[in-house]
Amino acid sequence: MRKLTCALLCLLMILSTVFCLTGCKNREEVLSNEQSYETKEMVAMRDNIVKCINSKDKNGLRKLFSKSAQVEIESLDNKIDELINLCGDDKIIYVHSDTPGSSGSLTIQPLSITGEFLFKLSNGKQYVGWISFCDKDNENKENVGLKTIEICNGSKEELPKDFIWDGISSGNSGIFIHYIN
Repeated sequence: MRKLTCALLCLLMILSTVFCLTGCKNREEVLSNEQSYETKEMVAMRDNIVKCINSKDKNGLRKLFSKSAQVEIESLDNKIDELINLCGDDKIIYVHSDTPGSSGSLTIQPLSITGEFLFKLSNGKQYVGWISFCDKDNENKENVGLKTIEICNGSKEELPKDFIWDGISSGNSGIFIHYIN
């Protein structure tokens, strides 16, 4: 009887360990899937923004913004003009994004994604900035879309040491352009 009890306890311990390890693996897989989803969505949004800027498509850029952001942003059309004119006649030829961060998840909404990016223009100049958008919000669909574009007409190295990203840090919707030259 004693041997049977010990054998059952050992079996239960082994099964418990297997279930715990499987649970951890599944959690890691879920986090990895969420991160790859967020990266895919960030790249798609970033590429749409670049396409609109390069083709000077003001209406296309406006449509990327969520309906609620379009209402909240004061002088949106003027800000879009300023953003498109920032590059002048030069085209954005290279874009790099760091791994985006998010609040929410694929199962907890709203899912907001924010990421830093680097644009390289055809004249060799580099611009650094941030993009923030709501990807999923089933309860408030008017919040889905671009919320903030914040860009600086220089590279990360050219930013002053005490530089603060006003739009991203405030959480306000808008187009924020910083001139450092």
